[in-house]
Amino acid sequence: MAIATATTPLDFDAYDGLARSEAPVMEALKTCVQLRNAPPEALRLLMRQATLRAISRGGTLAAPGTALDAAMLVVRGRVRSVQRAANGREISVEIFKSGDLVADGALAAAPLGNDWEAVEHGSVLMIPRDTLLACLRAYPELSLILAGELVARLERSKQLATGLALTGVQDRVVARLVALGRQDGAPGPDGLVIRNRPTQQELANQIGACRETVSRTVSELVRQGLLTPRGRSLLVSRRLFEGVA
Repeated sequence: MAIATATTPLDFDAYDGLARSEAPVMEALKTCVQLRNAPPEALRLLMRQATLRAISRGGTLAAPGTALDAAMLVVRGRVRSVQRAANGREISVEIFKSGDLVADGALAAAPLGNDWEAVEHGSVLMIPRDTLLACLRAYPELSLILAGELVARLERSKQLATGLALTGVQDRVVARLVALGRQDGAPGPDGLVIRNRPTQQELANQIGACRETVSRTVSELVRQGLLTPRGRSLLVSRRLFEGVA
C-alpha cells in the first residue's frame, strides 16, 4: 500500500505542466481534506515549492521500484494504485479522488510496489519531501492527521484482503458499492446515490474479479431492484446498504 522514496526522485518532465503561480497552488491546497483546518501559515509553507502537474488518462505517475519523493495532492480527476500480475490480471489497491493527499512518498523510504496511474484527465499538486517535512515539524498537529489517514487506509486494505479470501464476488460487489455510496454518495429517501458510478471493469479491478462475473452480478442486483442506474449515477437501495456492516 505504501508509496515510498528511493534515492532518485521521480522525474515529471514528461508531463505537460500547468502554469505555476501562487493563486492556483493555494486554491489546490485548500481543497485538501487533511489540510482543511491547517493554519494559513502552514499552507503558505507548503505552497513555496509545490508544483501543479497535468495528468492524462492512463498516464503513469510512478512505476514499481521507482521513487515518489514527494507528497501528491489530487486536485482534479482520480489516481489509482494498481497491482498487475504476469497473466494480465490486475487489481486497484487504492483509488484517490480530488482533495486526497497521498503523503507516503514523503514519509517512507522503500521502493514503490505498485503502479500509480491516472484514472482520468486531471491534475495533481506535487509537494517535495523536504517541504512537507518542514511543515510537519513546524505544525506537528498535521502529523497526527496524516497518521490517522494512513491508519484508515491500512484498514481499508485489510478489508480488501479479507474480502478476497473469505467472500464471494456478489458480496464484494455489494460491499464496494455500499462503500462508494457512503464515501461519495448523496443520501436520499430511497438509498444512496453514487454520482459517478464506476464502470463494470473499474468495479472488477477494485474487488479482484473478472468483468463478466461482475456484469452478471450487477444485472441480477438491478433485476431485484437493489440497484437502479440513473444516467451516470447509480442508486444503491436502502435495503441493500442497511444489510452491510
